[in-house]
Amino acid sequence: MDEGRPNRSIRSLRSEHWDAASFLYGIVETADRLKTARDFSGEPALRFDRRWGLLRAVERCGGCPTFSDVARLLRVTRQSARVLILAAEKAGVVELFPDSHDRRALQVALTPAGRRLLEAQRLPAVTWIFTLLSGLEPERMRATVHVLAVIRQRLERYEAEMKRVKRTGR
Repeated sequence: MDEGRPNRSIRSLRSEHWDAASFLYGIVETADRLKTARDFSGEPALRFDRRWGLLRAVERCGGCPTFSDVARLLRVTRQSARVLILAAEKAGVVELFPDSHDRRALQVALTPAGRRLLEAQRLPAVTWIFTLLSGLEPERMRATVHVLAVIRQRLERYEAEMKRVKRTGR
């Protein structure tokens, strides 16, 4: 056996592989259940609708994204992003203004009403969240948030690498 490799049996590797796959599937199943969860009043416990995604994307951008930027962040076509942005503008939660570098492009910014909506939707009902997370230690929750962030970053890097390979052929 190679001296540089840990001495693990095939059974041990299979067990670790099983545990890792179960962990990932557990994340997916939990996310699916959170998407459909209802609070005690019957309202969605967490927001995952398209408008919520748009508001979060504009906020995450840290500036005033263009329609193309929003489409990239939401992983939709530019046309789909346009439809969503125009509906949000009509609802008064975003405003549009010309890009200072490209007069043909429009930039998107949150309105005060959009910021209030984002803040109101960001936090689920206190009683629901405390009931759901009762008994979980804050330190373990922070560790889980860290693990999920690492997985998300690796997936983003992998996706970017796959796009680069597809584009360049290597």
